[in-house]
Amino acid sequence: MAGNCKRGFAGFTGLQGKQTAEGMITFDDNPMTGIVGRKYDPVWGSMRAERSLLSILGADKAKMYTRLALMGVAQQAGDHTVDDLIQMVGIGLRDLTPDEFQRVVTHVANAGFDPDRLERAGSRIAGLLWNGKVVKGGDLLPPGEVHYLRHVVAGREWPEGTSINDYYASLRSTIVDSTTKIVISRYGNFWQIGFWGVDGTWVEYRVQYRYWSTGLRPTSLEKVINSKYRKFVKWLR
Repeated sequence: MAGNCKRGFAGFTGLQGKQTAEGMITFDDNPMTGIVGRKYDPVWGSMRAERSLLSILGADKAKMYTRLALMGVAQQAGDHTVDDLIQMVGIGLRDLTPDEFQRVVTHVANAGFDPDRLERAGSRIAGLLWNGKVVKGGDLLPPGEVHYLRHVVAGREWPEGTSINDYYASLRSTIVDSTTKIVISRYGNFWQIGFWGVDGTWVEYRVQYRYWSTGLRPTSLEKVINSKYRKFVKWLR
């Protein structure tokens, strides 16, 4: 097989041993089991191409074998990032060791809101006075300021007089508290880890942002967890 073709099939190497042993996938152009297919290019005509697991096995078995391959990667010794660990646990590849659990908690506690991103203020805080200016719904502000104004000033979910630094400190305190409930889930297209404190504080960290995505005091945990946008819920504590 040509060198460039071998490189194109590299994604199957983690699966090769198990699938070929079972006869499910073969490394040839067998129309039923082979990973070598054909495609038509308007310039080059008929060409060899890698077939997807989905096209060979169907959706259910493709998911199963992809998971097996990922499991092999997850079980290898390596210095996984906190974001890697959260996603591995989320898709059920492995659990956290005690040291990894502490790494995750410490990382999330120190993450804070993204200082470089801007978020639309929205109607809930429009009209508030902030930093000497009246906030408009279309204004772009740092996420931490938006969530502070939304949940502390407008929503009055924290005691009156709570400063923005007090707000940040209370979120960090919730994350590191040993009595806090911790859950990993997928919200829409994002993997997140959430922290539910004894005082009703909910803090959530978004893997793709690598920062907190929200900090609020909702009326109930059930309302947060049972959102139609949330799935693959896994409790860590």
